[in-house]
Amino acid sequence: MQSQSPLYQADPQCVIGILQQWQVLLAPLRDAPTVTTITLSDVQAVILTLQQAFGPAATLETIIQSLVARDLRDQLEQWRASHDLARAA
Repeated sequence: MQSQSPLYQADPQCVIGILQQWQVLLAPLRDAPTVTTITLSDVQAVILTLQQAFGPAATLETIIQSLVARDLRDQLEQWRASHDLARAA
């Protein structure tokens, strides 16, 4: 049985793309001055937080759907609150 190479060795272009996306996406979360200051610890912190909230076996699609639903609820609540204030004035 032949062992497989780690992804970063088997497909370095794919991993480079993933790492570059993480840099861009995580920079605003850290208020990082540049994307080059993002570390694997930053990536790990996001993953650990998601695992605590959704469980380690949760699919990315499940997490995305849950977060979209939560965001839509928040937006609807804000919209209702702003319209209730406008009616009261």
